[in-house]
Amino acid sequence: MENLIAGLEMLARWDVVLALLVGSIGGVMIGAIPGVGPAVAIAIMLPATFSMDPIVGLTMLLGIYGSSMYGGAIPAVLINTPGTAVNALTSYDGYPMTERGEAHRAVSLAYSASFWGGIFGIGCLILLSPVLAIIAPMFGSREIFLAALLGIILVILAHRGQTFAAGMLAMFGIFLNTVGLDAVTYTRALHLWAVVPEFRHQPDRGRVGLVCA
Repeated sequence: MENLIAGLEMLARWDVVLALLVGSIGGVMIGAIPGVGPAVAIAIMLPATFSMDPIVGLTMLLGIYGSSMYGGAIPAVLINTPGTAVNALTSYDGYPMTERGEAHRAVSLAYSASFWGGIFGIGCLILLSPVLAIIAPMFGSREIFLAALLGIILVILAHRGQTFAAGMLAMFGIFLNTVGLDAVTYTRALHLWAVVPEFRHQPDRGRVGLVCA
């Protein structure tokens, strides 16, 4: 409880409030640009925070990240093009409302869902953090695999009437992830030398392995 009160006191500072306001407005504008996303915005703004107070800089970056999730819903609703990957499902319901002349209502609903969903998620995180700290170390490779499999299944089922095409694209995405370096551990994934060891000793054919790697 003391940490929560201390955090609220920091949030009441005028410079923190200003950083949150600037980050939120900038995040909405950046999120509304399809293909940019919060990660690119944070990477661009990160050098600017080096001269700031750490609390102020982190607050601005968090404002950019959080508000860009809502900003990505704007093009998803208006032009059927999600601004971020999170807003892909928003286009399923939001764009048909735009075609019916309910674009303003669709954007308002997206904002309300983003705001109240964020408040609810933060509240759950604060209350359940002790429980999650106990459960998280119990997750191993099997649990992570099942969670990823559940996510893939839900994404496939979300494509109404196109489950086969969605399944094939999901499998293709998994195949692409087997090449190169792992995004989390930075270990080398599958390459041709692991499948056909003879290519390691044949320079001409080994070039194919380098291309695949």
